Amino acid sequence: MAKGKFEKGKASAATKAVARSGAQGKKRAWIIAAISGGTVLALFLTVLIWGAVLNGGKKIYPNVRVAGVEVGGMTLSAATGEVEGVLEEAYDQTLEVRLPDRTLQFAPDDVNVSIDVGEAVEKAMGYGRGKGALRAWANWLAAAFKEHDIELELALELDREHIEDVAAVTAKDVFTKPQNTKTEVEEDRIVLTKGAHGVTLDEEGLVAAVCTAFETCDFTPIDWEYEHTPYVEADLEALYESISQQTKDAYYDEENHVIVEEVIGHGFDYVAQGAKLAAAEAGKKLTIMLEEILPEVTAEQLNAEMFGEKLESRSSPYVNNANRTENLRIACESINGMIINPGEVFSFNTAVGERTEERGFKPATIYGGEGESVDGIGGGICQVASTIYYTTLYMDLEQVMREPHMYQVTYVPSGMDATVYWDSGLDYKFRNNRENPIKIQANVDGGHVNITFWGVKENDNYVEMTYKVLETFTSEDEEEVDETKEPGFRELKQTAYVGAKVEAYQKVFDGDGKLIKENTIKSTYKSRPNIYIVGPTEEEEELPDPNDPSFDPDDPNFDPDDPFGSYDPEDDDLPWPGEDEFWP
Repeated sequence: MAKGKFEKGKASAATKAVARSGAQGKKRAWIIAAISGGTVLALFLTVLIWGAVLNGGKKIYPNVRVAGVEVGGMTLSAATGEVEGVLEEAYDQTLEVRLPDRTLQFAPDDVNVSIDVGEAVEKAMGYGRGKGALRAWANWLAAAFKEHDIELELALELDREHIEDVAAVTAKDVFTKPQNTKTEVEEDRIVLTKGAHGVTLDEEGLVAAVCTAFETCDFTPIDWEYEHTPYVEADLEALYESISQQTKDAYYDEENHVIVEEVIGHGFDYVAQGAKLAAAEAGKKLTIMLEEILPEVTAEQLNAEMFGEKLESRSSPYVNNANRTENLRIACESINGMIINPGEVFSFNTAVGERTEERGFKPATIYGGEGESVDGIGGGICQVASTIYYTTLYMDLEQVMREPHMYQVTYVPSGMDATVYWDSGLDYKFRNNRENPIKIQANVDGGHVNITFWGVKENDNYVEMTYKVLETFTSEDEEEVDETKEPGFRELKQTAYVGAKVEAYQKVFDGDGKLIKENTIKSTYKSRPNIYIVGPTEEEEELPDPNDPSFDPDDPNFDPDDPFGSYDPEDDDLPWPGEDEFWP
């Protein structure tokens, strides 16, 4: 317990010592604060007094200018005299505005310049004053480090309307619309006419600049540029793309069965030509010569690629008959160059069309409904169909429709012919069962109908064709009596044809000679008789019967031409010979 009391007493003594030290610190702080506050107060009072003096002073703040004249530190009267002297001399000058193509002049008399110098100087004197002592002192301090120009706008009077009129007339005179660069594309060149910017004058800006010059008494010539409205420059790269895209490769139009010719394009160095165009003066003409751009694929190349190999060719001789030959020529011309796509069916009647006189077909021999030979428009063109059929057999093409002739023909081997007839629907058709298109070349030359197929050789297969006549038969000759002819007349009207049953044999071999397949084609041909035109039969002379009792060749009245005599039943005086014997 005693120890505890001792410690408590010791702590109280320490606390008292700290308390005495704090009291002394506070006293010193109050003394320092009092001294500082007095200093600040003195300074504030000094600034306040100084500001009051400045605010009521009779001299203009430093660095203040009127119309470019330094009037800082001057009295009102001194500044007025100084400014008047300067302005009187300055406003006797003419202000020039130098445009790109002309110079505008604004003389003081033209704009009726007048300035109230006193008002301007009073404004200079009032600068920085009138808003309290502190503000006056602050403004003075700022003016000491920065110049300040007194605007003359309120003190200046001038004929602004005159300045606006001059600007308006000038603007109208210089105004032009932009002219875009003109492009003309000709066959082998491009002619460019360099464009020009549109020109306008900023009237409001010019008027403001002139007024500012007068207000600031600055008669330094004003350099003023026109404003330009951009024109549209020619896009040579786009033009190049447009022209060069005209270059087109030849291609095969499967729908229309034709090779479309290539198109030769044109081009030019649009980068180099663009640099020339950029450097050209407005309105100048530049000519760009076009260079040919050849396509990668030509029709000749494509034709050689698609139809460059002869797949098969066959010919058949024809008789020398002008009309029939012309019919053959027209039919071949209709077919020549025809392309058959893979899977498509060739129709002879569709390819050749109707045989009419308007199309140039001539009358030539055909077989009538009874098998007789008659003239028909387009006669003979079956030979073209037969020659095509004959050729397709060697190409192993798929046969869709084929009928043999009524009678055997001689221009292709027996059993390898095909007949066609427009009105009856009798047609010859085959299908292109190959993987590539084939083209037919057909013409009449050297006394033959010539058929050639062109295309891509797909394999080394080949075909052998043979035939065999299984049976022949004939018809008996026939006669037709013509009563207008003399007895004994005989003339051949129609030649006979031998009928036959024929089998044609198609054998297809691969490139190694191995038989791939074989087909038998059966054909039956009718026979036809010889038909003769003959005269009527001559009547035979009737001779008397020697056994007739009335017949007496020794009778002097016997007439060998009238052995029984002439008898007229009405004539009783003329007895009928042998009456008793013939009439009981």
